[in-house]
Amino acid sequence: MKFCDKLSALRRQNNMSQEQLADKLGVSRQAVSKWESGSSVPDMEKMMQLCKFLNCGLDELVDDDAIGNKKINFEEKTSWSVYYKEVLEFITKTLNMFWSMRLVEKVKCLLEMLFLAILCWFILMVAGNIVHSTFYPILSFLPENIYRVIYSISEFVYNVFGIIANVVILVHIFKMRYLDYFITIEDGEATEKRVEIPIEEIEQPKKEEPRKFIEKKKNKIIIRDSKHSTYSFFEVLAKMVIWFIKFLLLLFAIPCIICFIAISFFGICSLWYVKDGLFFLGTTLALVGCLMVNYLVLKMIYYFILEVKYSFQKVFLLFMIGLLLIGGGAGISFCTYLTFDKVKFSQKDIMITQKEITYEDNMVLLFIEDENIKVIEDNTIENIKLDISHYSKMNLDLYRQVHYTNRYGENYLKEVAYVTYGIDLYSDLDDMDEVNYLLRTIQDKKRIDHQIESSYQITITCSSEVLEKLKNNYQKFYEVEYDY
Repeated sequence: MKFCDKLSALRRQNNMSQEQLADKLGVSRQAVSKWESGSSVPDMEKMMQLCKFLNCGLDELVDDDAIGNKKINFEEKTSWSVYYKEVLEFITKTLNMFWSMRLVEKVKCLLEMLFLAILCWFILMVAGNIVHSTFYPILSFLPENIYRVIYSISEFVYNVFGIIANVVILVHIFKMRYLDYFITIEDGEATEKRVEIPIEEIEQPKKEEPRKFIEKKKNKIIIRDSKHSTYSFFEVLAKMVIWFIKFLLLLFAIPCIICFIAISFFGICSLWYVKDGLFFLGTTLALVGCLMVNYLVLKMIYYFILEVKYSFQKVFLLFMIGLLLIGGGAGISFCTYLTFDKVKFSQKDIMITQKEITYEDNMVLLFIEDENIKVIEDNTIENIKLDISHYSKMNLDLYRQVHYTNRYGENYLKEVAYVTYGIDLYSDLDDMDEVNYLLRTIQDKKRIDHQIESSYQITITCSSEVLEKLKNNYQKFYEVEYDY
């Protein structure tokens, strides 16, 4: 391993930046950067100081090829604890890197890794087809059972090998292109985040937009070597993806704004009736929680679109408070509603509407097989009598429609017309009257069984012959597909 690589690795292990190491050695940061880039080497006095500050021996620091030291501690390299620590270190560095990267850098990194994964999968598939077309025909002389066993084992081994190889390649490329050039160093003395730029950019400064980093509790120094940036193709593609996501979020913000206005309206209305009981207090709290969650969603969309820094912990805390208000308010309203007295309907609230219709060919009563139907056979009458009992404040309408269906005869298609009868219950109250009626019942601490309001009982009186025809017509009508 070369001196420049060792110096860089040991400096990172000791959580020091180039500037901190340079201050300890009494040299400039550019000198340390040149040592790590391999363009120059320190003298022996600086070597001894480096060993002191980096807590290492001289043989650990100098170039292995220069002194012929190529001995490797095999037991240490094969120790499972070493592998375990390396995996944890890899995960930690990856999380620190993604947390400190800008949004466009994150998207570029993910797109590049996705592109490489698809490319590796394509290469694996092509290689598999080549192996399948060249290797397996050679084994065709074997018995079928043995051939299947060899085929299954070889397919399994190849797939496992391909997956492991692809993972190793992706991890290596990710480490080489990103992780090794994006280091986060914790420094308790650092007062701000900064990006160390290469010497070439110091000698020939270029105007670039300052990088933005998300503030965290600990002060960190973010080191990013801009010479190892991603390809322009991925940068353009990442920007396109980000703008597309922003456009979708902008479209999603429109219904959120409408919901925000609607929730505000209903919240004010509920607050107006808080004096009438806990039910409205609960609905007010729930609507305040909905308003808070809606506001946070709009705020997050605003932050994402304009790439504004925000405190995730604060947003999460407010979001949880909003959910708590929604659940608590809904629970208060529900429990209060259960204590209301149920409105009981007496016989005087029920009225009977009588209808009489003449039987027609292909007549269908849509309600003939309902559970709330009672049939009385009377062979002395020719027409069909209907006695419909329903809630007196609901109006009843017996509507008639004609449906045309296509049915196949022996060798032709014929059109059949069915005359259908149905029942519709409706109220004369308009929407505002319905709202006032509902509010009055809640203010009076009463709850109405709306199923009773919309229910009805029908008694059909007809001859047995007509009843049989009605049942047959009903079955035939629902056996075919009809058009209005």
